[in-house]
Amino acid sequence: MLKTIEMLLQDMSEKNATLLTHSLNVAKLSMVIARNMGMDEEFYYTAGLLHDVGKLLVPNALLDKSIAIGKEELEILRNHSKWGAELLKLLGLEQFSTITLLHHQDTADLPLSVQIVSVADKFEAMTSLWRQYRKAMTAKEAIDELWKMQIFQSTVIEALAIAQTELITDKKGQFQGGI
Repeated sequence: MLKTIEMLLQDMSEKNATLLTHSLNVAKLSMVIARNMGMDEEFYYTAGLLHDVGKLLVPNALLDKSIAIGKEELEILRNHSKWGAELLKLLGLEQFSTITLLHHQDTADLPLSVQIVSVADKFEAMTSLWRQYRKAMTAKEAIDELWKMQIFQSTVIEALAIAQTELITDKKGQFQGGI
């Protein structure tokens, strides 16, 4: 399993450095959220690493876009969750496929495992300085936004609030992704 994951991370690195950075940040957040909830840190770290693996099948030109994308492009991007889940099953990593498949679904009935990675993913995306098409939110603004969505269990958002204070933030409250 470790060799397969290392291969996928190498592929992410070669395809798009931002994709790998985002996945590493989501992995770190997922791990700390899981720790704060008394859950398996290693499982959630790995799930965070692999949540966007389907983007390996998305054209680079689409991943590198710094402006709003059209409907057709959005449909291609949305398929990355399905493609990633299928890829993980083919590679014998099916224990992560449900999280990969559902992490962009915004419904209140998501399994807890999906909610943990989804909250980490959304928080990292909202606070990222690398998203050129949108101004980064502060950690507090992003957490407030997650509460407003009303789709995540309160324990997950509370664990994120604790997690983000455990990770490095700068003076403006921007999540920096490092531990």
